[in-house]
Amino acid sequence: MAFVNGIIGFVNKTINKLFGKTHIFIILLGWLLVITGILMLWKPEKARKSLAGQGFGLIKGYIFILAMFLGVLLISAANKLNGLLALVILIFGIVFLVKGYLFLKKKISNKIREWLQKVPIPYLRGYAVIQIAIGMAMLVFQKRIYF
Repeated sequence: MAFVNGIIGFVNKTINKLFGKTHIFIILLGWLLVITGILMLWKPEKARKSLAGQGFGLIKGYIFILAMFLGVLLISAANKLNGLLALVILIFGIVFLVKGYLFLKKKISNKIREWLQKVPIPYLRGYAVIQIAIGMAMLVFQKRIYF
């Protein structure tokens, strides 16, 4: 699943790089920010979920990079060994890497949600107002403003 999310993220970044400064993209993104900002202002829990997703997205990428690095180290260590021992080490290593990745992902996600539960409602509404302001500025100035 993380591999698929990585591919989707790469495609999104590529499309954003190609079309990110076009007029229609700026208008669509501006209206999207305004509409979602209004929804977050109306229901602050949506702002809480948005912030949790943004914070977790960054951390999930770092965990994935760490898992890939450890996977490469595991494969190189298994290549130095011969026979059945190398295969057993490789299989157990992959299983432990996947379990560790999923465990860390769940723990960090829970920690971010716990931290965001302590954020008062006025701050969440402030986040929504800032998002509306950025969307309106994009619509008025016809320039991409990205935080």
